Amino acid sequence: MSTAQCSFVSLTDTELLALVCCTERRLVVIAPGLSEPVAEALIDKWRELGPHAVQVVLDPDPEVCRLGLGDVAALKLLHAEAGRLGTRIHQQPGLRIGVVITDETTTVFSPTPLLIEAGGRPGEKPNAIRLDTPLLDPAAGSSGSDLRSLHLRPAPIRETDVDKTSQDLKANPPLKFDLARKVRVFNARFEFVEFELRGLAISRKTVRIPSDLLGLAGAPKAQKRLRSSFQLIEESSQLSGERVTKLKDFIAKKYLINLPGYGNVILRANKADFENAVKALERYVRRFQRLAKKKLQAAINANRDLLVSALLPSVAASPPHRWTKFLGSTRAPADCERLLRRELDNVFGSCDDIFRDMRVKLLFKGVTYEMLNDPDFMRLAHERIPALGSLHDEFDAAKAVGEPR
Repeated sequence: MSTAQCSFVSLTDTELLALVCCTERRLVVIAPGLSEPVAEALIDKWRELGPHAVQVVLDPDPEVCRLGLGDVAALKLLHAEAGRLGTRIHQQPGLRIGVVITDETTTVFSPTPLLIEAGGRPGEKPNAIRLDTPLLDPAAGSSGSDLRSLHLRPAPIRETDVDKTSQDLKANPPLKFDLARKVRVFNARFEFVEFELRGLAISRKTVRIPSDLLGLAGAPKAQKRLRSSFQLIEESSQLSGERVTKLKDFIAKKYLINLPGYGNVILRANKADFENAVKALERYVRRFQRLAKKKLQAAINANRDLLVSALLPSVAASPPHRWTKFLGSTRAPADCERLLRRELDNVFGSCDDIFRDMRVKLLFKGVTYEMLNDPDFMRLAHERIPALGSLHDEFDAAKAVGEPR
């Protein structure tokens, strides 16, 4: 018995069309999916050889189309033609390898997902092994038993299977493959970043003072229009969080590039160093919280007492009407002070309330498809990111090369 010779080849749709067209007796095609041109050639050969000379096994999973391993149009064409010929095409869920058995050869190949690659010229990307002998008896007609001999357990593809795939792809259609590849390369160089300090600007925090505590208990119209606030701590205080803010600004200036109107971006080459710097900032924030907690509460208490002293004379002379149910007709100064302190305690809160909201926010976002087609965004990115010129060259290289799919 002679040993079959094998060779590594590049199996593009051009070569696959040639295999189909050169078949004279029988043809078996097993693959996740097929392109529409290959399906049309297969249908022509099916009509020529007869319904029992051709076997087709595909995976009708919509993800096959989204990856670019096949077209839903090809699935529909083949299913419709099988019905007209009085036969079936079959399905094998999860299929990710291809086999083409003709009269004289067996070719095992790895289908090229167009979402990731654009294929290439013949011989450029070997993705198949061709054996110079058929895996099945060329004299016998195709049958389900032949497929089972290959350890496949295919089931006929029904009309409901085709409809389900079609509806799924309508609801969540595949991306255009050249655009999807462009995004993949584009994102490899930079991405958007949201980088913020939440709750650190303590010196800008204020508390709202009810207008009826400002000596306006007898002036309802003035109460409605007056909105007064009181600064929680002084801007010059060491508790203001200014040092933490400066460290955050230093990190942002060192690593982030601003694209006005779009946000900040970072080169992927700098991402690891940037994340390490952010982790250091988070440690600094925790240290600031730990050291400042007692001092901040003392400052809050002192400023609250200062405000009590300032407001008590006018409040005692003209208490808010809503206090009447607590004070009665006596309006004792001590009772007024107690109620005033209670209200300001609620208004000022505690340092725990402040530190609870204090954190570093870091969020990475990819570039959207719309941005890649937005000339204003691309022009701005070229201006602000010198490396973008090389990225644009890579986009062109990643596009399909014009060969048949």
